[in-house]
Amino acid sequence: MRGHRPASVLLALGLAIGAVSIVPADAADPDVLDVSFGGSFSSGNTYTAATGEVMGGTVTRRTGAESLDPARGLVLAGGLDGAVFQPGTPLSGGDVERSFLIEAAYTPATATQGNLATVVAIGGAIFGRYTGSSLQYGFSTEVGGEWRDVVQTVPVPSAGEQHVLALAYEVGGGGATLHAFLDGQQLPAAVSSNGAATWHPTAGAEIGIGNEVHPSALQRGLAGSVRQVRLASFSGAFNPADLRLARPVVSTAKVSVGFEGAVGAGGTYQLALGEKADPAPVVSGGTVAEPGRLRLNDASTGITWDASGLSEDSGVLAETVVSPDLLQAGTNLIDLLGLAQLVAVGNHAVELKTGGETTRVEFPPASVKEGVRYQYLGLAVEPDGAVTVLTRPAEVAVRRTVAPTARNGEVRWLFGARGTAYGIGVSAFLGKPPADVQVLRALPCVVGRLKPAQSMPVETGECVTSLVAKASAIRPEPRQVAWQRMEQTAFLHFGVNTFTGLEWGHGDEDPNLFQPTGLDTDQWARTLRDSGFKLAILTVKHHDGFLLYPSRYSDHSVAASSWLDGKGDVVRAFATSMRRYGLKVGFYMSPADENQYLDGVYANGSAHTPRTIPTLVPGDDRTGRDLPAYTLTASDYGAYMLNQLYELLTEYGPVDEVWFDGAQGRIPPDKVETYDFPSWYELIRELAPQATIAVSGPDVRWVGNESGLARPDEFSVVPTITKANGAPEYALGYAAADQGSRKALLAGRDAGATRLAWWPAESDVSIREGWFHHAEQEPRSVEQLADIYYKSVGRNSVLLMNIPPDRTGRFDARDVTRLAEWRAQLAADMPRDLARGARVSGDGSNPRAAVDGELDTAWVTPAGGTLSVRLPARTTVRRVALGEDIRFGQQVESGVVEAREAGGDWRQVVAFGTVGHKRILALDSPVVADELRVRITQSRGLVRLATLSVY
Repeated sequence: MRGHRPASVLLALGLAIGAVSIVPADAADPDVLDVSFGGSFSSGNTYTAATGEVMGGTVTRRTGAESLDPARGLVLAGGLDGAVFQPGTPLSGGDVERSFLIEAAYTPATATQGNLATVVAIGGAIFGRYTGSSLQYGFSTEVGGEWRDVVQTVPVPSAGEQHVLALAYEVGGGGATLHAFLDGQQLPAAVSSNGAATWHPTAGAEIGIGNEVHPSALQRGLAGSVRQVRLASFSGAFNPADLRLARPVVSTAKVSVGFEGAVGAGGTYQLALGEKADPAPVVSGGTVAEPGRLRLNDASTGITWDASGLSEDSGVLAETVVSPDLLQAGTNLIDLLGLAQLVAVGNHAVELKTGGETTRVEFPPASVKEGVRYQYLGLAVEPDGAVTVLTRPAEVAVRRTVAPTARNGEVRWLFGARGTAYGIGVSAFLGKPPADVQVLRALPCVVGRLKPAQSMPVETGECVTSLVAKASAIRPEPRQVAWQRMEQTAFLHFGVNTFTGLEWGHGDEDPNLFQPTGLDTDQWARTLRDSGFKLAILTVKHHDGFLLYPSRYSDHSVAASSWLDGKGDVVRAFATSMRRYGLKVGFYMSPADENQYLDGVYANGSAHTPRTIPTLVPGDDRTGRDLPAYTLTASDYGAYMLNQLYELLTEYGPVDEVWFDGAQGRIPPDKVETYDFPSWYELIRELAPQATIAVSGPDVRWVGNESGLARPDEFSVVPTITKANGAPEYALGYAAADQGSRKALLAGRDAGATRLAWWPAESDVSIREGWFHHAEQEPRSVEQLADIYYKSVGRNSVLLMNIPPDRTGRFDARDVTRLAEWRAQLAADMPRDLARGARVSGDGSNPRAAVDGELDTAWVTPAGGTLSVRLPARTTVRRVALGEDIRFGQQVESGVVEAREAGGDWRQVVAFGTVGHKRILALDSPVVADELRVRITQSRGLVRLATLSVY
């Protein structure tokens, strides 16, 4: 970056942008950085990554005034604010010439930013920044002593909304190209054929987040927030398929309608969610009888779309999907711009009429989807006069060329038709065959008979009606129901880091450092029980690899410490105490292991081959016993983990949660092991079928931050993908604010989701700033902890709160006191359920079940149902809690709570979105009432409300 240099090369925005070409990506280089700022600045100004984040280096905030917000990420005030990433392996600087991609999801506080306010900057040479009313991106290069800035500019995006800026720097041929995307839209590239970016001599390896790294420009801070940053290198030509935070927009569709909307006044079609048309088409003589079906009734019917906005230089494809009974002789099926028509001559053929000539086109047999027969038709014209008829997606029936003539500016479908239409589409194209731009491949929109299941596949282009029906039919496994009903679980970070003062160890620590002077796991269990926790998870192994039990497969454990003469076993003491006090037991095994990395086991390149588990070692005390054995595919390190899981799940009693995270510790990103998650899951299912597998597992997902805060509307059914290592992953990324609404289901589909799954959220947070105990830290305030409870448990999530034991092996007395104060505050907020046993009435069936205190009984009602509860007396009400019987899925999408006023009128006191297992609603303001009612305004299916509580 040399913004002060006078010479610049301004590349005209008028350069034509070709369509983005998405091809299957090669094996991408590992991410160097992928953080959503869900972690903490627990070590002063140095950022500690959260679960699932990738950080191959160090992130540091500049001023210390930068803050973290669970919803917004890194919050910046402009000026000197910002953060710097220093990669462990440089991507820039000095003589380094590597191609890389950086993506930033950010929200500008205002459209008018400070001069050259920077979103991202690399090496003092590459930048994406604000300049006046423009967003400028490019790079500085020095050739022969002459500096120049190779830049492009576009209008600034809207303020107050999240945007994604992606810059892909591609070197080669003596120059460089900076590809740019804003919210998935490809922008003109900044291209230099003579000279690549010239790095600053001292800041060349640094990456700026929300500010510059060039020493003379550190006042160019962004005012707003940065939600997520991702950085990865790549080889060869840049592939837009590598974009993650906002997928490239490749659709050329102008109209994509599956008739899930409605026909409004004057016949104007009202688009449903996921449909596209601008302007809206006009329907004559037709009605949407049910989502996905337009019924056309008489000879005056038809659909018209104003195509005057289409470029004369592009080809146009018009499509329709109809029922075979609509193909009656004489029906004008498609009239494309007055240039070509398809007219039915019976249900087996059409005539193509163009240029005064008629060509008969035979149909293939009708296709069938979920018992529905349908016929596809496509008609395309190109500027050179080529006309193409498609009778199945990607299947050309006729192609001919006619003399080009003037277009009439309209696309018309189904004039004079009687029957059912399933969809219409229009796409513009240039330089590609029309079969490549079809938009109606997934129609008709048909929902078949769905058998309830824990997950269901997502089809390409699947309509929202079908996606919602699948989401409604998805059910949790019994172990997931039991987990959700616990509501409140504890995390105990304890290990060698407790004695070194580190959050992340190095793996080479002397085990003799582990010397708790008064281990008291009974104190842990009593405190947790009295504080409302139902399960506790112990960090059996953190990223450093030190084990809290004497494993047969490692000498980096408590057995190598002089503590208790090498005979100590924290895991056994923990499990025994938890069960003694009525708590369930969980184990956290970090997949990352720096000790095994140093020992040459982790990421040693060994093949993933069948292994016998358990693998007996010399002198194994289990020799000769009839042990259940399993053959599972694993690498050397994968087998190491499998053998330790076998020990933990067969020698320490019942286990109800196994917790894997996605952090990699200090291991370089390009050295991260390809974990054998499928084999790990299989072994856990065999040995502990009741256990949920959490976070990097199929049963429970990480909420996306380490502040303990769930989304206001936290859905348990979310779109997912499967990573190359077999672990499930968010289709929309863990930082997305919306994961399961109808809009999110569509976004997930378009982001490549392969399944919808019951994958509920776990909200993790530590009672103090660090995860391991640091004597100088104080516990969070009662007010903070109460807010966390209401925004986790009260938002359909399970709270996982970390209480770290200190060096004595006990909970810090300050933490114990704070937990008691917290529980007292919650009891004061919700002292008695006023609805328990009260008189209730409502639509549907069994309204009393909502107030009987039983989770396995429920009031059952369709959307629009109302449940009223009469309180014993007029009372000041501050909170209402609702809960669905999640054994039958998550159905509620929105509703309201109303109070009856003295005059008898009902007044809304709070609105809500999704409910799930529990939704605690703080009223907009306290209300004095003796009768309340709940109205369900939208749902995905029959609602089963198991709880209604009033406080």
